Formats: sequence, C-alpha cells, structure tokens
Amino acid sequence: MRVNRDSIAAILAIAAFVIVVSLGFWKTHGPSAQRLIRADEKRVQNLSRLANEINNQCNQHDKQLPERLSDAQKTKYADPVTGKPLEYATKPPSHYMLCTTFATGSPKEELKGTFDFWTHPAGSKCFEFHAGDPVPQAPYFFYY
Repeated sequence: MRVNRDSIAAILAIAAFVIVVSLGFWKTHGPSAQRLIRADEKRVQNLSRLANEINNQCNQHDKQLPERLSDAQKTKYADPVTGKPLEYATKPPSHYMLCTTFATGSPKEELKGTFDFWTHPAGSKCFEFHAGDPVPQAPYFFYY
C-alpha cells in the first residue's frame, strides 16, 4: 500500500489537533479545575460586596459595626459550592474580618498591582477591613 501526500497531510493535521487540545487542557488544567477557579472568583466577589455592605451599614448606624451578619447576608453571600456562610468577626472599634475557604490559590500573574489585597492561598483565608476605609477593588470577571 502506497501512502500519498493527502494521507500524510491528514495524519499531520490530526496529530497537530491532538497536540493543541492536549496543550490547552494542560495550560488550563481542564474543566474541573476551571470550575474551582470560577468558584474562588465568586468567593472574592462575595467578600468584596459584603464588605461594602458592612461599611454602608456602619456609616448609617453611628459608626457601629454590626454584631453579626443578618440571615439575608448569610444567604446572599454564601459559599457558591458549599452554601456555607462567610465568617465574620469584629475587632472593635472599627475593624472586622471576613473569612472563607478557597479551593485554589489565586493566580499570581492576574492579581498583580491593583488587586494584591485579594491574593489568597488554597485553604482558609481571612481578610481584614476597616469600616472607615474604602474596600479594595476586587477583580471583575466578565462572565458573572
């Protein structure tokens, strides 16, 4: 059987396709890893929004931090995977902490500069806020 030029081109095209798809999965770590990353991005957005809400509450109530999160806040800002509410702790007079557990570490190359505050390892992480200061800008992810 003689191999012609079209057969060789087809084999090379298939090989190139397989290599490109394999490299894509290697670089992005596949769909399951991407789901974890997206959940972590949602956790950061929840932390940022809740911190802004707490700051607004504090400003409306004579600079008093709320003692605990409301049931509505616990539900609205719950972990996107487990449904567990964010942890909230006050440090009088005007500091508070919000904690959650991340599935992955933050990507180093994406959070340089403006978003350094939101850098986190995989696992539990607490962020400290001052009720009188603006909440650091969280990265915006266009697909939410």
